[in-house]
Amino acid sequence: MSAADIIYKNLVQDILTNGEWDKDQAVRTVWADGTPAYTKSVICKQMTYDNAEVPILTTKRVPWKSAIHELLWFYVQRTSDCAYLDRHNVTIWKEWTSSGNHIGKAYGYQLGKPIMIGGKLTNQVHNLIDQLKNNPASRRHVISLWDVDELDQMALYPCVWNNQWLVKQGKLHLIVSARSNDIGLGNPFNVFQYYVLQRMIAQVTGYGLGTLTFNVNDAHIYERHEEPLREQIAREGFPAPELWINPEIRSIDDFTIDDFKLTDYRYHPSVKMEIAI
Repeated sequence: MSAADIIYKNLVQDILTNGEWDKDQAVRTVWADGTPAYTKSVICKQMTYDNAEVPILTTKRVPWKSAIHELLWFYVQRTSDCAYLDRHNVTIWKEWTSSGNHIGKAYGYQLGKPIMIGGKLTNQVHNLIDQLKNNPASRRHVISLWDVDELDQMALYPCVWNNQWLVKQGKLHLIVSARSNDIGLGNPFNVFQYYVLQRMIAQVTGYGLGTLTFNVNDAHIYERHEEPLREQIAREGFPAPELWINPEIRSIDDFTIDDFKLTDYRYHPSVKMEIAI
């Protein structure tokens, strides 16, 4: 069983045992049939990975190519236009896509919009890489997707809204902050894709790979996910796979899906879970 499977199983068990329901509140999320999508949650959980192996679940199949496509859409394409996803048959944003085929000023828009720093016009991604290379001791290597002035123009408020990067002893460490995380569907997807991003940034900046820390403020399980998750965590996992990333890529803007290969990925069948919207 992989380390990711063990960390995930422990979190799911914690929520199932110690979580609190929100059934006393008027929740925003609903199921496709219109009924309220209640959750059981615990507050402020931390998942830490030493990155000795790829943090992807084997107790079910994680759609790893879709996870990387979303990552590339955010951090390489840096747009909220869904045309990129359409070209690659990625449908994960369809429930929130506008009639104009975009998600408003969310995620990729925030990463790509021009910002002025030190008299230089740049964006958050290019500035991060520049500062990691030229000012590694800084503790200000932060990307934020939470712009209070533009929240009402986003299809969804960012769930994974902030990440911070630290360079210590030649290794690049990443801390990811999620205000809210759907542990059944979103969390396995998010953990894997931010590991991939960490690998990408480490490669283009020349640092070794440090730890990945994933902080979740509201770690929740939807009511209709409870039984599928009990089934999933009862499974015996497999060893972690290997992720190859094209070592010739030296610019963040040059990565494409063809630069990633996940090998020896053994997994149990997918677990059917509805999406709350």
